[in-house]
Amino acid sequence: MKDNLIFNEQIVTIEELQTKPHARILNLTDIIPILISPDSGNSLQIAEDYSFLFDSSYSYPIIKGVPVVYPEYISKALIQGGLALKYYDDPRIQYFLLSQIKQRGEINAASSNIHYQRHLFRMTEFVKDCKGLILDIGCDDVNIGSAIFSRKCEYIGLDPFAKSNDFRIIGIGEFLPFKDSCVDNVLFNTSLDHILDYYQAVKESFRVLKEGGLIIISTLLWSHDATLLKDSVHFHHFKSYEIYGVLNEFGFKVEDTKKFVYKNDGHRYGLYISARKNGSSGFRVYNV
Repeated sequence: MKDNLIFNEQIVTIEELQTKPHARILNLTDIIPILISPDSGNSLQIAEDYSFLFDSSYSYPIIKGVPVVYPEYISKALIQGGLALKYYDDPRIQYFLLSQIKQRGEINAASSNIHYQRHLFRMTEFVKDCKGLILDIGCDDVNIGSAIFSRKCEYIGLDPFAKSNDFRIIGIGEFLPFKDSCVDNVLFNTSLDHILDYYQAVKESFRVLKEGGLIIISTLLWSHDATLLKDSVHFHHFKSYEIYGVLNEFGFKVEDTKKFVYKNDGHRYGLYISARKNGSSGFRVYNV
């Protein structure tokens, strides 16, 4: 593994990224034609007063201009501050409680962190040829996420949290509220290891990608010492066979990979990988 790793210390700061021409962040009016209910799969409409989205059976609130498009059975609890820490018989609620516990421990690297600045440089270089519509799953700050891409792109951020009033979709990768075959690129920028059912998230990515579209993943891969017993944030310390295996499962064709030294650790490294949807039939699952 070590022989294949790239040692590259080049950096870029957030401020430098944001001064360059970059992708346009789409707004709700732009994307309403491709939004669907994560419960029914039906197209969504905007209420006249812009206070919620709806279809014939379900509704989803818009809070300070930001739509909350979780599955309806969980959205009310999450909006009101989260699920109570107790046992639930419903496996769907159990799932979200587990995710809630991990997400409460989220601490992002500071913008001044040298490893974060190296990652920004590597990611910007890795996606420099991308064009078309980007769906950034687990986007965090949309102003940073959109600045990674060139002005050849348009950008939609999706995240479980509304950390600002900047426009994004509040939702999760396991239930993407988008129509089949509607985006050109799906990005997991250090976010896939935060998703408990990463298989479902990749499955959903396949569904929403157009034929020939790209899935782009940046993550750490672990060669050993991959225990989660000391990790309060992530659900996964991926091994290489997990990432390559799930891409192969859905017929993605790997197009590019880069492997970088990370903090001079001997047990893990940074992987940047892009793979293309080959046009095979996708999967569609609702009311899970």
